[in-house]
Amino acid sequence: MYTARIRMPRMGTSVHESTVVAWKKAVGDTVAKGEVLLSAESDKVEFEVEAPADGVITEILAEAEETVPVGEVLATMETETEVAEETPEPEEPESGAGDWAAPVAPLQPREKPVIPAARVEKAPRPSGEGKTWLSPRVQSLAAAHGVGLDVISGIEGTGAGGRVSARDVEAFIAGGGAPPRIEMSVEPLSEGHDERVEPLSRIRKRIAENLTRSVQEIPQVTSWLEVDMSGVSAFRDANKEAFREKHGVNLTYTPFFIMALVHALRNPDNERFSATFEEDALTVRRYLNLGVAVDSPGGLVVPVLKSADSMNLVELSIRLDALAARAREGALSPEDVRGGTLTLTNFGASGALGGNPIINPPEVAIIGTGAVAPRPVALPTGSVSVRPIMILAITFDHRVNDGMAAGRFISDVRAALENMDFSLLEY
Repeated sequence: MYTARIRMPRMGTSVHESTVVAWKKAVGDTVAKGEVLLSAESDKVEFEVEAPADGVITEILAEAEETVPVGEVLATMETETEVAEETPEPEEPESGAGDWAAPVAPLQPREKPVIPAARVEKAPRPSGEGKTWLSPRVQSLAAAHGVGLDVISGIEGTGAGGRVSARDVEAFIAGGGAPPRIEMSVEPLSEGHDERVEPLSRIRKRIAENLTRSVQEIPQVTSWLEVDMSGVSAFRDANKEAFREKHGVNLTYTPFFIMALVHALRNPDNERFSATFEEDALTVRRYLNLGVAVDSPGGLVVPVLKSADSMNLVELSIRLDALAARAREGALSPEDVRGGTLTLTNFGASGALGGNPIINPPEVAIIGTGAVAPRPVALPTGSVSVRPIMILAITFDHRVNDGMAAGRFISDVRAALENMDFSLLEY
């Protein structure tokens, strides 16, 4: 007979301990290989620990609610076959001149997106000419019914020159085109001044601890800029139905964000933003393991999309969809949340135009994307046009990167989004 030791799994360099939530088995229980022994959680995710072989539980060394270091022995088993001990993760070699810090999915310079010639905008017709002009009456009607001017401009007009008239707007609203109106109530929220106390869940406590440590220990700076999403938005609108029919997943903006991040990181001047900072040492990661923030029933979780720099549009879409589904179902494994080199959070999912993201240590930066929304834009010709605009944010660790470097990196991301050659995208 052999003795097997059940240890707390390793969860990456930023996780040093985890908490036993509940034991599913007791001393003396016979278990089969792969059977769940206990559930545990780190500051990133709740997970399960399985039996490494058939056998009998002989001792439990960590009780429920006990927090133990990773690698600590949780229990022992008596087995008929020898079980190999988990070997420590190898230390990554020090980076020499021109070397990558890790050999996985290296960000070698590949084919760069072809940047088309700058678009030359034609000045619109003067006010009063063309169907895009909206009279004050039309604008007032649109505002009164909560309909955006971009929506009104898309109505088939019956006025002179195809202009949208007040009658067209009224017909559009009568046909159900306007959003439903919300009645304001003066009733109190409850019969009395009710109050309740809600203790934080384990996950929320872990999130609170991690974010508090982040803002207390890291000097963080956030920069914003605007991105013209006209090209990406038009390509997505034109292809999303066919994409869904062919691949069974929605074509979202996120894969385009990731491709733009990868393109910017291929520039060696930006490589310090896919990195981790621990014990006064910066480890530059010449690959992209992208943490993607997901809103789950238990709170915000950040599963990691491994080797994101080696995926095309279809692979990114499918992998993101599967990863987000597991996160929302609470089915993430320890491997799903470890090894991130940079994080992306999408404020736009809630309709927010922008936000101030907080770094997920030991990473040194986090990217935030706002809602893609129509906004007036001043063109080089001196005219004004309505474009789908997105606010792009970066929060960076000022100990290892400066504002100019962050500005260049995020500007390169913007350039990739605004000038992406969609003829190279296949699905």
